[in-house]
Amino acid sequence: MSISAVVALRGFAACICLAAVPSLAGTASEAELGKQLYLTGRRADGTMASAKAEGDVPLAGPRIACAACHRPSGFGSSEGGVFTPPITGPILFNERQLDRARFMMNRFGQAQSKLFRARVSQPRMRPAYAPETLARALREGVDAGGQKLDAAMPRYDLSDADVANLAAYLRSLSATPAPGVTTEEIHLATVVGPHAPDSRRAAMLATLQAYVDWTNKNVVGEESRQGFSPYHRNDLVGGRRRWSLHVWELQGPPESWPAQLEAYYGRQPVFALVSGLAEGPWRPIAQFCDSHRLPALFPITDQPALDDAGAGYTFYFSKGRRLEAEGFAAFLAAKSPPLRAVLQIQGDGAEAAGAAADFKRALGAKAPTVQLLEAGLAQGAAAAASGTPDAIVIWPGETSDDALAGLIKELPAIVKVMLPSDRTAFATQRLAKDQAARILLADPYELANAVHPLAFRVRAWMRSRGLAIDEPRLQFQSYYAATLLDAALSRLLRDFYSDYLIEAVESEAEGDLNPGVYPSLALGPGQRFGSKGMFVVRVDDAAPDGVAAASDWITP
Repeated sequence: MSISAVVALRGFAACICLAAVPSLAGTASEAELGKQLYLTGRRADGTMASAKAEGDVPLAGPRIACAACHRPSGFGSSEGGVFTPPITGPILFNERQLDRARFMMNRFGQAQSKLFRARVSQPRMRPAYAPETLARALREGVDAGGQKLDAAMPRYDLSDADVANLAAYLRSLSATPAPGVTTEEIHLATVVGPHAPDSRRAAMLATLQAYVDWTNKNVVGEESRQGFSPYHRNDLVGGRRRWSLHVWELQGPPESWPAQLEAYYGRQPVFALVSGLAEGPWRPIAQFCDSHRLPALFPITDQPALDDAGAGYTFYFSKGRRLEAEGFAAFLAAKSPPLRAVLQIQGDGAEAAGAAADFKRALGAKAPTVQLLEAGLAQGAAAAASGTPDAIVIWPGETSDDALAGLIKELPAIVKVMLPSDRTAFATQRLAKDQAARILLADPYELANAVHPLAFRVRAWMRSRGLAIDEPRLQFQSYYAATLLDAALSRLLRDFYSDYLIEAVESEAEGDLNPGVYPSLALGPGQRFGSKGMFVVRVDDAAPDGVAAASDWITP
């Protein structure tokens, strides 16, 4: 990151702190205009706000939107040695009291300089902000107690109306905790869709319940030792809650799921969804979560809601079939000498149609000179014979294994056939050796011969709790979702707000929580897909899982 970018980021953070200062309630229209200024940096007249940071560095555009540093929740951030404090309504418009636990958590667990840690730990008491002190902070860089703000805090050119609008919005920002949390419990849920295999359902629920039981035992133990040393750990105990896990079983077609979810939520609101298993599109569940601002952590699905995921409340392991379509396109585009033609065969169902559309778009962008031939399942063999493609990509969708095996037998024996990851067992177990030898598969997971130290610890954890590891990938995915939720909740302290949990998940995903199902799992602000790549693999009887890498890790 350039020096100017860092300065801009600091300025942004500072601006937000000041912006949070006003104390008048304001009208609904003022609050909406303040929200616009907070989230985008755009003033009521439609122009972008302007400011200077570090004394003379001009700032303009979206870099100075308050939410970029104070985040949508208003609870702040820490990056590059710059601490951006919380500026929510309840914090800004009340006298600042000494809160040792908050000072500790504000370090965000990052490696920071001694100067940074010393500055964050300073009490810096102040009275509640008022309209005039907010305006002074924004324009002159002096807080409500008369102390000079950090030079990273921008000095803004804002009108009285802009300050009033911002104050109106900040007063409501993270002012009401999310439902699903009591003084003793955090209510959580996991969703199980119809047609989920009994063995996979049982494995997921057993893993989640074991984690809940383990967490609750730890909470009870901490509650029984109030007043223990060191003091800063004791201060954090007040934020811990016991977990209560609810299982939301869905029945019928996807269009009926929203009503069922509403009924479950109406009987007992929950603070978050953890893991989950559905055979079919996750979109109805994701839309429900978005409508209730309900965080959902890493459901096990190949059909995530993709188009609006960036602003949504659901985190996914990957983009599912879209990732595989884009990965295949990148793999084929990198071939040397360049391919002449690729045949895409589309099977039955919406999933196959979506993957085919994604592959067509991605191949056109990455290899515009490659001719794309397209056919349905019934016409696939004829199209392959007449079009003489260099490679064949099949999206079976709802097509049966019998029909797929029949098609592959009719395709030219010299052409590689590419299949999605859900047909790995089909390729390794169903096909004859001569047919399996020309199959390439998408593999969005870690290879079996890779070593992740945490995987050994997770297996030991499961065995010590009597869990049979019958579905290791699924169980490790469920464990990761629960672990990341646990880490994110510890960051919230006592501030149980949905947007704050979202931000905590984004940050904690960078930690050492990956048990090895994927080569890496990481998130950034606004990102909703933890794993960004895939391998292309070939069938290999000598390999641990029956497949071996045919490519490096591809991040399309």
